[in-house]
Amino acid sequence: MMLAADIGGPIDFSPERRFPDTQHAVLLEGANLLIVGTRTGPNIGLNDVSAVARQHGMDLLLARFSGPVVKYDIYRCKDDQWFTGYQRAWFEGSFWFCPPDEVDQPFILAHRRGLQFSSHAPFPDARRFEAGLSLAGLTSTQWQEAA
Repeated sequence: MMLAADIGGPIDFSPERRFPDTQHAVLLEGANLLIVGTRTGPNIGLNDVSAVARQHGMDLLLARFSGPVVKYDIYRCKDDQWFTGYQRAWFEGSFWFCPPDEVDQPFILAHRRGLQFSSHAPFPDARRFEAGLSLAGLTSTQWQEAA
């Protein structure tokens, strides 16, 4: 899964060998982050996947491919809390997950050591935010062509 490679760190493509019920997921071991993809719409299946993550003490990143733009739902195990409807953006060498405009939720930095939550936007202005969303949507081939 390209998302796991973008975040970085050791990737376990078969976590089900060590953690029951994690088939069809990848695990970023250093981040203790389980990554799952689905084509279902918003808020469907949150209880099912969070139960698996909670059972193993892992945070969870659920990528939803149900519309024209990929949305991300993020489960924080230690608080037993979901953050839903996020978009991914690239800023200063890192991937950030940005909340929908109409909600008061944190910005989330995803990196090889885990998820970091911030109440402040990493972007200085709307223009840089839009540029970050565009860069996050590029494929690896498009990145190479832009370089």
